[in-house]
Amino acid sequence: MVDLSGLTVWVSEVATPTVVASPARARDHDRVVRAALEHETPLPARFGQVVAGDAELVAALEGRREALEATLAKVDGAVEMTVRMLVPAATDDERPADAPRAGSDATGRRYLERVAALQREERNVRARAAVISERVTSAVGELVRAQSFASAGAGSSLVTLSHLVPRENIEAYRSALLRLRREEPALAIMVSGPWAPYSFTEGVSA
Repeated sequence: MVDLSGLTVWVSEVATPTVVASPARARDHDRVVRAALEHETPLPARFGQVVAGDAELVAALEGRREALEATLAKVDGAVEMTVRMLVPAATDDERPADAPRAGSDATGRRYLERVAALQREERNVRARAAVISERVTSAVGELVRAQSFASAGAGSSLVTLSHLVPRENIEAYRSALLRLRREEPALAIMVSGPWAPYSFTEGVSA
């Protein structure tokens, strides 16, 4: 660990100037982040970052101290919880027609019609995803501090909604979503976590 007068950084020594990503190394990185999360909420760094030594590390972080401290204050005492939701399938009217085959009498107009249909499908998927997201957001109410929404696009049925949840609210958060599933069994949702707050540290943990 490296101490920067109020900021503590967990580091590992490596023998090369670059680190090649692999599933095993990614799991090792995740284990370190999880170990830190057991004690307090860390700002997880992107895997594979290498600096020449402590001096370079200190210089890099001191230049971002204000942003780091602000984000640490934002996530302090909280964890990330993830809700994955399946978007209902498109209706027959929403599905785009098959693409015209080469050599047929298809024209540029057929192509443009298919592009327009794909765009309509994507808008419809996003609209359904937004409705599901609103139901989940309403269920957890003031139990969360912030949220991050990753919408589904055309051809995808999975929506991810991440919440920054104070640790003392975790059980109430899970209970609220369990009640939602009981009240609306058609909603296909799955809750996981707690995780380190990857979705809420963009721009400062890279």
